[in-house]
Amino acid sequence: MTLSLLVATPQLAGSLFERSVLLMLDQADGALGLVINQPAGFSLSDLLPGRSPPDRGAAGRGLSAYSGGPVERSSGWCLYAAPEGTAGKSAGHDQSTEHELAPGLWLSRDREVLDHLMGGDAPFYLLLGYAGWASGQLEREAREGAWLWGEIEAAHLETLLWHTPDEGKWQAALALLGTPPQNVVGGARA
Repeated sequence: MTLSLLVATPQLAGSLFERSVLLMLDQADGALGLVINQPAGFSLSDLLPGRSPPDRGAAGRGLSAYSGGPVERSSGWCLYAAPEGTAGKSAGHDQSTEHELAPGLWLSRDREVLDHLMGGDAPFYLLLGYAGWASGQLEREAREGAWLWGEIEAAHLETLLWHTPDEGKWQAALALLGTPPQNVVGGARA
């Protein structure tokens, strides 16, 4: 299974999207994506007082909130891993609020799913907000040189999400798209 990544070029330096890597989601009109490499600057414990996820060791996924994008920053998206053959919640949960993006990779906006993830040991991100574009807008920005867009295999995305430090995700995403970072230049600004 392949998934789409959107990677900011140097043309976006100084913007909210500088060195951003986005996981793109299907949308009928326009485009929607989640930034996966920008910690929001506060922990989940700060966001949800009295709730603290268990120590996750060096990986640290699930300890910090992330900025998923500039739209609806008060809404949260849980992006998480689940063991093969299971969803992110315990048996009996209404899984209609969970969406499988690829085998073992799930997305939900359900607070119960977040509560479950915080009590478990599966890696996850809480992404606040999202990035959205009107129909044709993202394609125009890509033609102008602001973005690189490509598909990657689900296994490579898992490595990027769960095993690559945030500060290395931009370079790793470019490499997965077949573009060495030193070869990336921004197009002319509109």
